[in-house]
Amino acid sequence: MFCGLIICNFFMYFLYDVRMEPILYTTFLLILFVLPFALWDLRRTYQKCGRLKNTEQAKVPVIPDLPTAGTLMEENYQRVIKEILQAWQNERANQRKINAERDDYYALWTHQIKAPIYSMDLMLQTGDTTPSKWKTELLQISHYVDMALKYLQLENLYSDLCLERVELLPLAQESIKKHSTILISKRLKMDLHDLNGTVLTDRKWLLFILEQLVSNAAKYTDHGSIAIYQPTPLQICVSDTGIGIAAEDLPRLFEKGYTGFNGRIHQKSTGCGLYMCKKVSVLLGCTLSISSQVNLGTTVTVNFPQSDFSVAD
Repeated sequence: MFCGLIICNFFMYFLYDVRMEPILYTTFLLILFVLPFALWDLRRTYQKCGRLKNTEQAKVPVIPDLPTAGTLMEENYQRVIKEILQAWQNERANQRKINAERDDYYALWTHQIKAPIYSMDLMLQTGDTTPSKWKTELLQISHYVDMALKYLQLENLYSDLCLERVELLPLAQESIKKHSTILISKRLKMDLHDLNGTVLTDRKWLLFILEQLVSNAAKYTDHGSIAIYQPTPLQICVSDTGIGIAAEDLPRLFEKGYTGFNGRIHQKSTGCGLYMCKKVSVLLGCTLSISSQVNLGTTVTVNFPQSDFSVAD
């Protein structure tokens, strides 16, 4: 642009048949006036390129220390770049959190699944071939494997949901059947009543919640009964007459890895069952509540949403 102005200057003087001396003098003044701005702009451009080069050479992308924008276009580009990098950093932090949770869970899962495996190994060494004992240990291993698979599915649960009208009685019977071995070995009485209603939910994942609740009830109940009933059309309860839960443990039962006093004493809990139930219930639009008294039993209530699910893309 500057060279174009100089050429225009020469051309205008040429049209007016002006001598060469004022043309050169005017050109010299223009160069003298423009040169400082050109050098300043060149220095600023060089600094910007240097900062961008340092950012490019960084191993991990960070929000760069960009120079002050000189134009509105530069300001908009800088804003877009910072928003993209911030979104990337948030996604990366979230993925790190998910990976850390997965590692913690499988470390705990590996520790827990060793117990039935070592128990079966001990029975082999002692020659104990009692079918009921072997079936109980195999049921424990199957339960832990199913928990691991469900944990993986929970990371992408939205694509696995299938909402339908579900009858609660057959679902409750199925959850009991899976744990029939331990229920029979402990001679626990099962009480199913007032389960004639239906709810709008995902059958597979509601069955998962009921299986976890029945498993916990059987685990901490040595005598008495386990009841599954429907106090209201939008509730289903799993109640037992087991050892109960201390009042100070109730607020933290749904935290991941929290086993409470009973879990530490009896060494039977991973602290992940209720955590996974809570995670599933949130995605199903349900809520879980627990009431318990030590040595009197525990009741876990699944509260279904008051209205049908809204349609979403």
